[in-house]
Amino acid sequence: MKQLDFTNYKFHCSGLKNLMVNPRLKSETLSETTKSYLSELFIKEAFGREKSDMVANKYVRKGIECETDSIELYEKVKGEKYFKNQETLANDYFVGTPDIIADDKVIDLKTSWDLWTFFNVDQSQGEKDYYYQLLGYMDLTEKKKASLAYCLVNTPEGIIADDTYRLQFYMPEEKALEYRNNYIFDDIPEINRVKSYEFEYKEEEVEKLKERVQLSREYLSSLSI
Repeated sequence: MKQLDFTNYKFHCSGLKNLMVNPRLKSETLSETTKSYLSELFIKEAFGREKSDMVANKYVRKGIECETDSIELYEKVKGEKYFKNQETLANDYFVGTPDIIADDKVIDLKTSWDLWTFFNVDQSQGEKDYYYQLLGYMDLTEKKKASLAYCLVNTPEGIIADDTYRLQFYMPEEKALEYRNNYIFDDIPEINRVKSYEFEYKEEEVEKLKERVQLSREYLSSLSI
């Protein structure tokens, strides 16, 4: 098999956090977690296949189907008009499609699955999960600020039907239908259904990201089957 060249490979911002897991030993340049992630990327690029756990599930499905709803909710709460960004941006290191590119910052929206997942998110969790994604977006857009907003919107009827149908295998139908309330949030004030956290561009952190990108490119180029 011909060895692939990843010299100029651009990493999607959504996966950047996987590159930044520090190795356990100082003698190592990449962690085992990072190497595992890169191995999956290699297989995807070389053979056009992804592991099943990377394929869209119901949580991802809601995020995709409710993107417009989340933007509209965010607009109402913030009292501003925003437009969904449709352009995929790229530079020498990163590639990504930020949700919203405002005049002074980039905004990324996350649609929460239910009230419990929404309740449990905070600044610390947002930074853990999405800090490097936001740094990548800021670098792509040359913005110095970013907002991460979690939105709690109603679940689409198709997803509700699929979920309640599965529940009927474990409980009476009438009991399963009672859970419908867990998918609809109109009774909660809109202002209580948006959590927004602010982040700033840090050049030193972006440089660390770019260094890790270079190491990851070298590792990818060393792989073969």
